[in-house]
Amino acid sequence: MVTKNMRPHKNTCIFSILTKQFFQVKIKTFILIISLISLHYNANAYSPKSPILVKYGIYVKKITVDFQNAKFHAEFYWWALFNNDSTITDYSNDDILNFEYANGINCEIGGVKHEIQLVKDLGNNNFYYTGLHQGDFYFSPNFKMYPFDKQKLDIIIENSLIPEEELVFIIDSTSYIKSNQDKNFWGLSNDVLSNNTQESYKIFKTGIIVGNSIYNSNFGDISLPYKSFYGRITTSIFIDRSFLPYIGKLLIPLIIILFLVYFVFYLPTHKIEMSASLTVSALFCATAFQLAISHSLPDIGYIIYVDKIFYSCYALIALSLTQSLITYYLDSSGDEDKKRKAHKLDVIFRYIFPFLFIAAVILFAL
Repeated sequence: MVTKNMRPHKNTCIFSILTKQFFQVKIKTFILIISLISLHYNANAYSPKSPILVKYGIYVKKITVDFQNAKFHAEFYWWALFNNDSTITDYSNDDILNFEYANGINCEIGGVKHEIQLVKDLGNNNFYYTGLHQGDFYFSPNFKMYPFDKQKLDIIIENSLIPEEELVFIIDSTSYIKSNQDKNFWGLSNDVLSNNTQESYKIFKTGIIVGNSIYNSNFGDISLPYKSFYGRITTSIFIDRSFLPYIGKLLIPLIIILFLVYFVFYLPTHKIEMSASLTVSALFCATAFQLAISHSLPDIGYIIYVDKIFYSCYALIALSLTQSLITYYLDSSGDEDKKRKAHKLDVIFRYIFPFLFIAAVILFAL
């Protein structure tokens, strides 16, 4: 009897245990699913956003250089293409177009918005903007090899609102390639290239690079990092001076001045007054010529190539005057041997003088 009464109780226990295990497995599975879903959403919440890619291009229609004031004037069209969903990026199109000309002169902050000439909504949050800029830019001239110097004129565009990790510039190389432009002259109009030979300088290539600028300050905003990077795109125009005009403006006048000095070696040794007059006059002419050339350049704190040529001319003029004094002394002594030495010295300097000038021109150019 006892056995019969215990069988239902045993079955009930087994059923209870199985039910409990079943619900425990279901609860664990449910908790695991909830954890995975939560982990997925947390990963998406903290994953870094993809940066906004701004495809940028430039088309220069005019450029003039003011070497004395270390600036240049440029007129160019620009365009920008980008994809922006403001609900995801938290940036408006105006924020993306907050371009600044990093080396611009008297450029209004946010002035790019006033340059916009055309706006297109290309669909799927793709946008196209284009505009025209006219203004002056600073550049850092290097006159060490003047008048055979080469300069780099930069047009630097930067977005100073959105940091580099959220906005990246891209060169619109596709546009240049499809326009069949020479890669060495990307971004230059036919007008600029056609006027290239009419200026005192000529453009020999261009370059477009993407980089960044570093700001080692949070500008007093404690919510900002103390060091930040902002993307920029730089269009560089490389120029050098036309060689032939400067031969006529620089070398020929110097050669004429030195040619007058060269006559000293053909004058009779006793004509010391004439020799001194020629050398001193040549010295004054060379000095005045150097001052005239210096006025066409900005104030610089280093010696340039043309200065070295003038210093060589001064040294040659001083050397010719010294040689005239020595030959005059030898000739006036009355000694035949010394007279022959004076004549021999004149002949030697007829060769040494031009050789030293040519050597200085070549040596300082290296």
